[in-house]
Amino acid sequence: MERREAYPTDTQHIVNLSGYVWAAKQIPGLDRLRVLDLACGTGYGSDYLSGKAGRVVGVDSAPQIVARNRARYGHSGASFLAMDGCALGFQDESFDCILSQDTIEHIVDDRRFVAEVARVLRKTGRLVIFTPHGKSILDKPEDPYHVREYNQEEFRAILSPYFSSIRWFGRRQGARLQAAERSMDSVRRFDPGGLRNIVPRPVRHWLGGVISRLQGGPSLKALTPTISSMRKELPTIRISSGFV
Repeated sequence: MERREAYPTDTQHIVNLSGYVWAAKQIPGLDRLRVLDLACGTGYGSDYLSGKAGRVVGVDSAPQIVARNRARYGHSGASFLAMDGCALGFQDESFDCILSQDTIEHIVDDRRFVAEVARVLRKTGRLVIFTPHGKSILDKPEDPYHVREYNQEEFRAILSPYFSSIRWFGRRQGARLQAAERSMDSVRRFDPGGLRNIVPRPVRHWLGGVISRLQGGPSLKALTPTISSMRKELPTIRISSGFV
């Protein structure tokens, strides 16, 4: 349910793509490395990384999603495989870098997931992992698809048995994206009879963009990453020190 199709004016897509863009900038010599995009979803992140890394493998647990990714992005050089993230079919130390974006909070056996990640990652490799900042794993998350959400101490406890060096960063919406999200919220709230999703997404996004412009914010189209801007940066996301 949370696998969102790549759609240029989808604000969640912009946020997710920003994670891949940022991660690619953090890894020295990425063009020589073998990268695993773990729980790659609808594949656009693996496609982006394929233009940056030496080799990219996107893994997802849903075979139908993997088949669709192969058809859409196989030409880019990325490979796609259907696998359980807690039982990866790779040899030990198969990858130089693993990227896992907004996945571990969905995994029931999170410790097994991290152990598998550590197993297939080279001893000198890097894991870039995103997860929402929560109050505690004891608190029920607002998102019904999340099993838990970690505070910093809890997340460190999961990672520290396998990783001796851990750095924390925070991903927060920039002012322009916040303004656009507020305009989209006004569209989302207008849902007489629960029929909003019947309206085609381009129409909903166009309306949200119009409202945003009337309120002094950017249109959604203005936030849409193009191929050229993806190769540089996404200015709507601010990455700062702290826990994601």
